Amino acid sequence: MRHVIWVFLALLVVSVANAGDGTFGYEPVIEDMIKDYLAKVNKNAPDEGARQCERLYTRALKKGVLDIRYALGYFDVSKGVDQIVDGKNYGLSPSLDIEIFKGLRRQLKSRCWSFNKRLCGFDEAGDPGNGKAVFTRKMDLHGQKILVRLTLTQASASPYFQKNKGELASRQAFLTRQSEQNFFGGLQTADIVFYNGHSRNGGGPDFAPPILNSSNKVNYRGYYRVKRPGILKTLAALKATRNPGVIVGFFSCFSRLHFYKTFMQNNPHQRLILSAERINYYDTLQGSIGYLEGMLRGSCGDELSHIAEQNEKLQGGFQSYNLQ
Repeated sequence: MRHVIWVFLALLVVSVANAGDGTFGYEPVIEDMIKDYLAKVNKNAPDEGARQCERLYTRALKKGVLDIRYALGYFDVSKGVDQIVDGKNYGLSPSLDIEIFKGLRRQLKSRCWSFNKRLCGFDEAGDPGNGKAVFTRKMDLHGQKILVRLTLTQASASPYFQKNKGELASRQAFLTRQSEQNFFGGLQTADIVFYNGHSRNGGGPDFAPPILNSSNKVNYRGYYRVKRPGILKTLAALKATRNPGVIVGFFSCFSRLHFYKTFMQNNPHQRLILSAERINYYDTLQGSIGYLEGMLRGSCGDELSHIAEQNEKLQGGFQSYNLQ
């Protein structure tokens, strides 16, 4: 999967080397990609989910609130050397999640150009300057007016690993804790909890700068595969909760391979969305917003999966479980 990410980033860097803002010029590309992808979703998705899908949203309909948590992981590009693109040195293990945070915020606040479109027209609160934005919007879900509340968090203090471990260490620690609370806390109270970041070869989800080995590459063998810190925290949160109906999405590479068995052993009825073996960060973002758009239309099961598969690479890219 690491090879897939490097190929993807190489192509992305070529296309946006002169694009301007963000790590590798990522920011403007993300905004355009979100708009183009959602246009396809809107064209090919049902206006409202099938009637039988209502039971998936019973708890939210009863409360009158659909609580969604979208937690961005610390998404580093770790090759063991400084990343120099178009003459700019991004240093060791630069991170990309800040650009995703900005792009998603703009989309959620954008004007709804279609009556049926859902991921738009939100009011923003929270503290976006400190990595947390809370979006609210009233909308219809299976014939009932509800409040949708989506909490979005970023994980990186800056794109620069060295700064995040040095002069920005205090801010980085704050953002890590805040994102962990959004994700792990959401597992205990929210209706939908999405993680978009690294699987860390089974050690994720992860909201902190990576643990590196002596070669300055991510220490999978000596730390993440052995300790598995993120998934153990995930299971602890799920076991401590009275929220068995929560929908959990792991939009990270190989998440089905790394986490499916663990989730099912803990709770065979767990509602899950996991990635197939081949997926990258570009596609995890598209897939996650496709699933969200479908859920806000009240879809479920195969109908929901089809909504998120709006390009060839995403067809079969994710597997959902117990979302009937």
